[in-house]
Amino acid sequence: MSEDLDRVSLTVPPEMTDRLDEIVGDWDYSSRSEAVRDALRDFFATYDWEAGDHGHHYGTIVVVHEHEHDSDLPGQLQSIQHEHASLVTSVQHIHLSQDRCMETLVVDGTAGDIDALANELRALGGVQQVKVVVIGGSDPGHGHGHEHSAAHDEYEH
Repeated sequence: MSEDLDRVSLTVPPEMTDRLDEIVGDWDYSSRSEAVRDALRDFFATYDWEAGDHGHHYGTIVVVHEHEHDSDLPGQLQSIQHEHASLVTSVQHIHLSQDRCMETLVVDGTAGDIDALANELRALGGVQQVKVVVIGGSDPGHGHGHEHSAAHDEYEH
């Protein structure tokens, strides 16, 4: 690893060390340190999200809803997605069964905007479940080792 690293010492109960070693092996981490760094990135993203920071977040909103052919729910979902076109970058629609569908919305925006969109979707009649999964955090474009095109950079700002 080419970046500078600080050494941190942790004191944990043996059962946590055993569990960490189990996960390191199961998930093919190169070391305990890499697994802990990965967990800390998730911890930081969760903290930023829950603190309601105003930085950029990336993630998904998964919506499970009824599939009734005479319902206007698909139109309402599509209308909301279009209203939030600057936030929703991609949508995937999946038929779970004859009467249930799932839509996965890939989102890119502030915690407040993503949360407001999720709440708007939850409020629709026929929506059974909404889950938000956020990755990244408030510092987009730094530390992930690649550049974005001008078109993508324009969208991010």
